[in-house]
Amino acid sequence: MTTGTTIVGARVFDGREVQPEISVRFVGGLVTACAARDVARDGDEVVDGTGRTLLPGLIDAHTHLLPGAPQQACTFGVTTELDMFSQPDLVRRCKAEAAARPEVADVRSSGIGATAPGGHPSMMYAPFPTVTGPDDAEGFVADRIADGSDYLKIIYEPGDGRLFTLPSLDFATVRALAQAAHDRGMVVVVHATSVAAFAGVVGSGVDILTHVPVDALLDDELVGRIAAAGIALAPTLATIENALGEDGGRQLADDPALSPFLGPRWRQNLARSASGWHGQDLPAWPTAPRNVARLAAAGVPVLAGTDTPNPGTVHGASLHRELELLVGAGLTPQLALQAATSAPARVFGLIGVALRTLSPGAK
Repeated sequence: MTTGTTIVGARVFDGREVQPEISVRFVGGLVTACAARDVARDGDEVVDGTGRTLLPGLIDAHTHLLPGAPQQACTFGVTTELDMFSQPDLVRRCKAEAAARPEVADVRSSGIGATAPGGHPSMMYAPFPTVTGPDDAEGFVADRIADGSDYLKIIYEPGDGRLFTLPSLDFATVRALAQAAHDRGMVVVVHATSVAAFAGVVGSGVDILTHVPVDALLDDELVGRIAAAGIALAPTLATIENALGEDGGRQLADDPALSPFLGPRWRQNLARSASGWHGQDLPAWPTAPRNVARLAAAGVPVLAGTDTPNPGTVHGASLHRELELLVGAGLTPQLALQAATSAPARVFGLIGVALRTLSPGAK
């Protein structure tokens, strides 16, 4: 007889809603039963969960890999990291480590993102292949698939001469990349941080916008277009607050529930000062959460992502800060938890791979 572990009497968030006093049975790392009745079998280890809450593993929908980061993430209950730009050799090493060690978070990755020559993030990851126009789209996507990428990341940042000055892809190229990726069954994520970028990319066929405008509030017409297009949002407020001069990193380092699990390496990143926007006057921080609130109210799916390891963030712990900021932006706690579990699992097509809901067959 196969034995497992059964948790009884706990309050359970199943990835969608809270269920009181549910029993959950695990065998070999998979959920085999989840019900209001006792689901334990003879020989199971039974854990009394009375007075406690059981959560699925969390998903960080926007990270950048560092050696050792997936293990650090798992320390804080983040069991899947969705990497949004890393060199293929590091991605392969992290995936292999996750496959071999249960205490390491699963990794999915875009690998190299599509950006213009000299565009963001050339200062951090160069050299890497870039895209010069629509004719490059098919070949670029084919190369990412050959590298093992799980989805496509595109950087679209049309400069306004004040905050955004690096070269950017144009709309036609973004649309060609999105079509080429969809033809290969890939989800398409677009980096955008301004109202102009959000407005310019709607209609290109992309699936997810990551970051949120910081320069101005989105108007009702644009919010409606984004919602109608079925685009999801991963706002990365945990990084934006630090970039705009807030002290989120310090608050995270001082949190007594999290700080004991942070090593010196990660504490150092929390203490780093963000350089801001090339010395320009910083936009007002409240604009970012207000834009999240407007999009969420219109029905745009929100995904919890941190953009770790930007200054003031760390793998794992910063996702808890992101959830706090999402609630501060107006999401209910239930919607915030969905943003770190069932919502990214659905949007990124992780069903059956990293479901992150407490239902039979989930990891």
